Amino acid sequence: MSHHEWEPVIGLEIHAELNTQSKLFSPAPNRFGDEPNTNIS
Repeated sequence: MSHHEWEPVIGLEIHAELNTQSKLFSPAPNRFGDEPNTNIS
């Protein structure tokens, strides 16, 4: 297999925690420390 068959793909992934009362794409509350699966809509 020659090197011409490969195409490098470089990506960037960013993780951030927003200081908001609700989630970014949902009206569900965003409360740190609550039980899992309780802040859902």
